[in-house]
Order: sequence, then C-alpha cells, then structure tokens
Amino acid sequence: MGMTKMAKKKKKYFIGVDLGGTKILIGLLDRHFRICEEVKLKVDAHKGERPFMKGLLDGIDEVLDHGRVSKKQLRAIGIGCPGMITLPEGIVQLSPNISFLKKYPLRQKVARALHVPVIVENDVNAGLYGEQQLGAAQGYNHVVGIFLGTGVGGGLILNGQLFRGASGAAGELGHMFLSPPSFHDDTAARVTIETQIGRLQIASEAALLIMKQQAPALYKRVGFDAKKIKSGALARSIQSGDASIRRLMIQKARLLGVAMASIVNLLSPELFVLGGGLMEAMPKVILPEANATMKKFAMSPLVRGVKVVPAQLKDYSIVKGAAKLASDSLMNRGRD
Repeated sequence: MGMTKMAKKKKKYFIGVDLGGTKILIGLLDRHFRICEEVKLKVDAHKGERPFMKGLLDGIDEVLDHGRVSKKQLRAIGIGCPGMITLPEGIVQLSPNISFLKKYPLRQKVARALHVPVIVENDVNAGLYGEQQLGAAQGYNHVVGIFLGTGVGGGLILNGQLFRGASGAAGELGHMFLSPPSFHDDTAARVTIETQIGRLQIASEAALLIMKQQAPALYKRVGFDAKKIKSGALARSIQSGDASIRRLMIQKARLLGVAMASIVNLLSPELFVLGGGLMEAMPKVILPEANATMKKFAMSPLVRGVKVVPAQLKDYSIVKGAAKLASDSLMNRGRD
C-alpha cells in the first residue's frame, strides 16, 4: 500500500483546458497524455470576469480532487482559448466569445492563483497540435487543420511547428474569400469560407428547403425553428432520406474543397485534418467530396500526395493539445 502511494506521489500530471464562452472542459492528464479525470462546466461569459475566472479556478481544483492529485504533482497547465493571443506572455488581445478578454493577462492570472506554470494558446492551434502530436496527424510536418462548427476555424503546422505568422494569428482560413468582394459597396455580403460553410448559413439554407417542403425528415425534427438546425439534425435528416439536404451538404463540401485547393497551391501541405461538429456528424458526406474537389482544382504536382483525414481526438483535441504544449514548453525552458 505504501509503495503505491509513493509511486502515485512521484507521478507527474498535466491539466488541459478547453475554454469557451458557454462551457469549459478541463482534463487531468498523466505523463502519456491520457485523460484520468475530466470536469465540464457551464459558464456565462456575459456575467463578467470574476464569476468566469472563479468557475475556471474552481473547476481546476475539482478535477485535481477527483483525481486525488496535489498541486505539487501538477507539472503545468495548458489553456486553449478562442481569439488572438500574444505569446509567450499569454495575453488574450480579444476573444469573440468572451467579451471581457481584451488585453487580458490570462496566463499570469491563472499562474499566480495556482502557483503552477501555465501556457495559453489559441484553441484551434491547440486542437491541431493535439492531432499532430497525439491524433490523426502524427508523423506529419506540414499539416492544415480545418474545423467546421458555428464558424470555420483553421490552424497551420509548417516544418513541424505551429505557424502563427507575424501577428500571432495566422491560419484564419474561414476568412479566405471564395469570390471577389464588391469594390463599390462595403455593405455587400462578403463571400468567404465562413459565410458559406458556417453553421448559420447552412441552417438558413436548410430552413428555406423546409419552407419549400423539400426536407420532410428535417421538418419532423425541427419544425420551422432554424435554431434547432444543428449538425446532428442535418445528419439524421440525410439518413432519413432528405435528398435536398444531402445535396446542400455536398455543395458545401465542394466549396470547402475549392478553398483547400487554394491552400495546397499556396502552402503545399502533406495532410489536411478536418474536424468540428459538422464534420463529425457527417464525415462520409463531407470528406470525400472536399477531397475530390481539392484534387480536381489544385495544381497536380502539389496535390498528388496530399491526404485528407478526419480528426481523431474529437472533443478532447484542445484539452490534449494544450496539455502537450504546456509539457513541451517546460522541456524547452529546461533546455534554455
């Protein structure tokens, strides 16, 4: 008994945090980055900094309690946060979902409260790093991640390293243009990947198909409530025989493939990792169409060996990637 307690004391642990405006997922990971415990919190970023930060810090204490791990056994904490982040200081310049995070020293606040080394990284970058280190992209050095959800997130790993660009925010693939903007009218709709393939656009087009009585299975599930048109409802309507919804998703997947062709011509990656709720709900509709379209429109010498794979780590990509980044940052600090 004494031996197992001693062995446990010597074990080293990490925490990975997936920070959102409405929910936070906190994982306690062992040194092999397996999740030992997890805590999911519902939060409301609109209530301001104090309740939000209290929720985060209490959640970290809770996951340690569940795992019976002391702070002394905790090597580092990694936080994946939406928005633009200044590294290595871990200052969140702005975050689309968490309004109080403006020039906010998140890394410093958490490190001071817990007396543990902390790193903060953009959530999509953390998720892609998780896939490259521990998931679908292991062994690849030139990887593009595209995550399809409410918006369209992107991340880049080039020459084996996360590529952040001069601003620290490279990889905003959702904002790539699919057609020229209007040079005469600033209020005209901009046709970008996100405005075409984001969930809000898909939901509005699917709602129109319901109104035209062309999506009976989807109507049975959601009625006329466009807010209920989420990834799972779309996937189930396709399974139930809504051919119009299937055609809609194929069209969206082809637009994604066109964008991927441009990325191939620009960066010549080895691998695309496609993830996010939309992709997880209907991989067999989205991935083959996006891949075939990319192959058709990219320059053939550049696209010949490019693979397209689904993300593997699902809900845990950010938690695992953030924890691995925290661990790597400790190792790099040790070498300096």
